[in-house]
Amino acid sequence: MDAGEKTVNTAIVEDESAEAERLSAMLGRYGEERGLVFNKRVFTLASDFLADYTGDYDVVFMDIQLPDLDGMSAAKRLRETDGSVVLVFVTNMSQYAINGYEVNAADFVVKPLIYESFALKLDRIFERIAKLAETVLPVKTAGGMVTLAASNIKYIEVMGHELIYHTTRGEYRSYGSLCKVEKRLEEARFVRCNNYYLVNPRYVESVGAGTTVVGGDELSVSYARRKAYRKAIAEYLGGLV
Repeated sequence: MDAGEKTVNTAIVEDESAEAERLSAMLGRYGEERGLVFNKRVFTLASDFLADYTGDYDVVFMDIQLPDLDGMSAAKRLRETDGSVVLVFVTNMSQYAINGYEVNAADFVVKPLIYESFALKLDRIFERIAKLAETVLPVKTAGGMVTLAASNIKYIEVMGHELIYHTTRGEYRSYGSLCKVEKRLEEARFVRCNNYYLVNPRYVESVGAGTTVVGGDELSVSYARRKAYRKAIAEYLGGLV
């Protein structure tokens, strides 16, 4: 995401008006310092946010404790319609934020908000978005050359010498080496869960003992890669797990 009067469409789902105003003010300060304009809309109820959701937001700040529907449940419903919007939990109960990987949360901030740490987290989030946006792969398929943005790739599967790109736009098949593709996607922080799958952490919905759900598909996590995979997903999510 580029600086220089870039507009960031932002939803704040927070039932406490003082907290919503504090968050809004911090976003305003951050925007002034980074050359961003935050176009903000505040929802006091998660149900209202979900009912009015159009998919136009770049970032959603979600309180976990809400009166009608808790933030985690609301986030799960959000992910049913939008798997890529940046989701940040705002909570005074950090122990609940550990489940953020279930809904692909980018990070969480703990109340009371402190601007310095808040700004650092936003820097990391926007840097991550920018890296994903900048990484593209030219893929030669039977139907011709296509260009795939890393942000749209859920995971890549290898079968023999064939690579299958599972994306938000469908599947693309090409011949090639998973190792070579892995190198191309280093900056986008793709990670192996076994020898046959290269995963985009952005679409990880859950991590179990021997499996992981990525973009709605359950993939196996090999024993040898289990620890490294969980660590990589945790680091991507800013230490949530």
